[in-house]
Amino acid sequence: MKRILITGAAGFLGRNLTYYLKDKYQLVLADQDPERWTNFQLEPHDPNIKIEYADLNEDLFVYAALLDKVDVVIHCANRARIDPSWLEYQQYYQTNIGDTHKFFQLCQEHNVKKFIYVSSSSVYGNNGQQVQTDDGALNPSSPYAVSKLAAEWALRVQSQKAWITELIIVRPFTMYGAYMDYSDRALMIPRYMKALVDGHPLFLHGDGLQRRDFVHASDAVQAIELLIEKGQRDEIYNIGSGTSTSIKEIADVVSMKQVKVPDRMGQVRSTLADITKLQKLGYEPKINVVEWISKQVEQFNQSKKK
Repeated sequence: MKRILITGAAGFLGRNLTYYLKDKYQLVLADQDPERWTNFQLEPHDPNIKIEYADLNEDLFVYAALLDKVDVVIHCANRARIDPSWLEYQQYYQTNIGDTHKFFQLCQEHNVKKFIYVSSSSVYGNNGQQVQTDDGALNPSSPYAVSKLAAEWALRVQSQKAWITELIIVRPFTMYGAYMDYSDRALMIPRYMKALVDGHPLFLHGDGLQRRDFVHASDAVQAIELLIEKGQRDEIYNIGSGTSTSIKEIADVVSMKQVKVPDRMGQVRSTLADITKLQKLGYEPKINVVEWISKQVEQFNQSKKK
């Protein structure tokens, strides 16, 4: 049974990966904040799961110990979200570039077979292409996007130094699903759902006609499992649904109580993932974002009537 280390394991993607992979592999789960493990429902004393609280920037020696007999690393730990990166760009660069580079080097020294780096579709920015291909133009338009692209390049250069560890880069598009972050840093879908529950209006940035490739977390983790088994060295894989939906269409499903506000700085106009490379490995995204949200809204409305 393969042994897999997931960094940022208590986050949105990390948690979905944990529940999806826990019965198939031995898991080592690492995250810096014990509070993020709240309501993490795992069997106590499960011999196939090891949990560690450690900060990648400060506790590199802890991660070195965790890498013992690890076959695959899935590196989810990073500073996420575009808006905060404008004010915290130094921290974004330190975490997403510097810490990632150091950690990959550590994995090489410990003979990890495969390193899957979770980058972001934001590296494409407004690249002038209707469909984002993994070899297409890159035009990051925020400090966050710059940090993710710079990390990719740092890893690609470092991967040439020692060929033991296979580097795979994944670029997830806009994810949603179970265990989303509903805090002040929430992305659009959980922010809209929280506004619905609280009875608040939805903020519609700009004209609302921006389009996104929304991919459900259950589809994203299916893709990553395929890459654990079949992903190829030095390849980049888009993780998306292969469809694009406007922000206004999502908002209209949630609530017609909407307020227009100025567009966000660094806003990408349209995203649509070319998922051909993953489909050749057997990837089949199953969940449609409009249908999923419609069900969530229907369940909420029914619960209010009880």
